[in-house]
Order: sequence, then C-alpha cells, then structure tokens
Amino acid sequence: MTGALAVLFLLIVCLFGYTAIARARGNPLPTVFGWGSAVVLSGSMEPELPVGALLVIHRETSYHPGEIVTYEDVYGSLITHRLVSLENGEATTKGDANNTGDAPFAASRIRGEVKAVFPGVGRAILWLQTPPGLCTILLVGGILLFVPKYILKLVRKVGKTHDRT
Repeated sequence: MTGALAVLFLLIVCLFGYTAIARARGNPLPTVFGWGSAVVLSGSMEPELPVGALLVIHRETSYHPGEIVTYEDVYGSLITHRLVSLENGEATTKGDANNTGDAPFAASRIRGEVKAVFPGVGRAILWLQTPPGLCTILLVGGILLFVPKYILKLVRKVGKTHDRT
C-alpha cells in the first residue's frame, strides 16, 4: 500500500511540475494526451460554470456552435465561452452571462472543449499552487510515504511483545 501511495504522490508531483514548467514557458493550457484543465476566474459563464470551478478540457478535431470551448486570446489568456459561430476559419463566442458576444478570432486559437466541471475544486487547485499549498502537498506526501511504515513497525513490535507474555 505504501508503494502505491508513493507512486500516486510521485505522479501528482510530476503533473504539477510539468504544468508549472509548461505555463512558465508560455503555454497557458498544458495538456497530457489532449487533456488539460483550467479554473474559472470570472462569472461570464454563470450559472453553467461557477467561479472557482475546475474545468476538464479536451482538444478536439472539430468544434460546433453551442459547445463550451476554451480559447487563447491575443494576450495569451484563456477564455472559456460558448461557441456561437464557426465559419471560414473564424470563431465567435459569448459568455452566457454577458450581454454581447466576443470579437471574432481565428478558430485555430481554440484549445479545447469543456468536458467536465467540478465546482469549487478550482479554488483548491489555485491554493495548492501558492507557497503554503505547496508546503501542504509536501507535508501530506511525506506523511503518506513515511508514517505507515512506522505504524507497521510499531504494530509488529507490540505484537511480538504481546506474544511473549
């Protein structure tokens, strides 16, 4: 069991590391096998996508009006809105809570379609990326890796002592 926890912890640390490095190099939506994630920071898609939700995004070969897509704007920021139209290589989106649509942009800027929404989880992810959050990850990881070993040793030691009496 300790081995499985160690592997899981290592995978999580590697994923966080990969994501941090990719974002530092200018990729706002790092993906693994076409899958990525983003956190909702504004209410432009309320109530469908609440602020603080974690979005699971998948890169598709084609997109259709009505789908919720994430695209990269000219400043390199990610925007997640509903696709209104897609014609001649140009896309238009609109936030469900917004009064007006977004300016048209090149469809090649679409990074993926929203496949799953986890309300509130994004807030935790953002916190884990802060210094206190990273310390918490390391502390919990260390506890999961080392404490079970010591508990098992203690149980065996108590068991041996109990057998002698």
